[in-house]
Amino acid sequence: MTPGTSGAGSAVWSRRHFLSLLAMAAFVRPANAEGAVVEIHQFKFVPAEIEVAVGSTVTFTNLDLVPHTATGDGFDTGTLKKGESKEITFSEAGDFPYLCTLHRHMKGRLRVR
Repeated sequence: MTPGTSGAGSAVWSRRHFLSLLAMAAFVRPANAEGAVVEIHQFKFVPAEIEVAVGSTVTFTNLDLVPHTATGDGFDTGTLKKGESKEITFSEAGDFPYLCTLHRHMKGRLRVR
């Protein structure tokens, strides 16, 4: 076997393994968090579903060029322009589905435990 071409100990495998782990890390979110961030990006809430503890603050941040909202039962970020954020604190347990009132196909779910 030629060094650097294949096999678990090779430099090529290590780089590929590292890059694949790095790519997956962007999608890993904590299941429970005292504070969390939901990004609005490419007409999606990322992550679309999140779970936080009672008393947690969730920050909604709009990364899109167009305005969006995050509106659910008992909370509303108001209209967020590009780069704007709004913090919402959840003091009661429950499931909170939400959507963007400007683009109703954009939906998310927040679970407060």
